[in-house]
Amino acid sequence: MGRCYFFLTPYWFGMTSGYDRLAPVYDRLAVIFVGKQIQQAQLKWLPYLKDRKKLLILGGGTGWMLPFIFQINPNLIIHYVDASAKMIAKAEQNAKGVLIQFIKGTEADIPDRDYDAVLTHFYLDLFSDAQLPNLIAGLKMHVRDNALWLVTDFETHTMLQRVKVGLMYLFFRMTTGLKTQALPKWFNTLTNAGCITLKSYCTQQKFIRSVVFRVKKS
Repeated sequence: MGRCYFFLTPYWFGMTSGYDRLAPVYDRLAVIFVGKQIQQAQLKWLPYLKDRKKLLILGGGTGWMLPFIFQINPNLIIHYVDASAKMIAKAEQNAKGVLIQFIKGTEADIPDRDYDAVLTHFYLDLFSDAQLPNLIAGLKMHVRDNALWLVTDFETHTMLQRVKVGLMYLFFRMTTGLKTQALPKWFNTLTNAGCITLKSYCTQQKFIRSVVFRVKKS
């Protein structure tokens, strides 16, 4: 793993026990607070994985979408990285009968450098604008040129959306110790890092955005 984001590791592991506590109700809370669109948006671009060979999922949580991924591409090799042991345990239940390598850890524990697809749904919002460029640069070291990167996350355009995001950060700060206090400009940061937008979809008055990027390494 590149040295550029080793400094994020203690920050991540400090939140692990909090996410363990949330694992039983995590997906339900997301739907209650945001609506079913939060799941629909994450499924939107999964068909782009149809011809992919090897997928890295970071911060996959309970793995509720794994059956949908394998419906699209049953031969896909998946490395599934999450810092919460209980989230991984739930993901394993959602992936019975399929071969996935589950890794309890962070972006510092990614095992390979030849992924042709990455999925980070509601993961980039864990990091600040100062941290995100280093994270993205490090992740690009683990993918092939022209890999696809699927991202779904929040963007704020109205006062109500900003209040919602503020309440979410407050909740996660209280329950997990998350130190990030504001939503990073993840779309602009990925674009500035050379990632090319192939498809983009928004829902809930652009509160949730789902994007397929093509990763250019040079």
